[in-house]
Amino acid sequence: MDKYNFSYDADNDDLFLYKPKSVSKGSVEFGNVILDFNNKKDFVGIQIMQASKVISEMLEGKDKTKIKSMLEQLKDSKIETKINGNILIIKLFLVSETGELHPILNLPHIKQASPSLAYA
Repeated sequence: MDKYNFSYDADNDDLFLYKPKSVSKGSVEFGNVILDFNNKKDFVGIQIMQASKVISEMLEGKDKTKIKSMLEQLKDSKIETKINGNILIIKLFLVSETGELHPILNLPHIKQASPSLAYA
């Protein structure tokens, strides 16, 4: 699990987590989630627009207002990533003064050819 820097814009409900000393060379957008990658195509950051709504949906309807309050008081963030085939699993560990949030995202990560192409 790696420590990530963070910024939260409460007016726009926009959360940005980024790996210290890493530079984004490209992004991929999945609706309200934008992933940043370096020039080696390694994951280095994530932006979540309408963060309280998106995180509420990931945590099966946890109170959006409470999540927004927690994001406003964010004091630490870590991310654990794992690649399983063509799926990038991103586990967020968000710590605020009033509690912790642990949403998990499963998103496409096309860094390798499809296994079905081996039979073509």
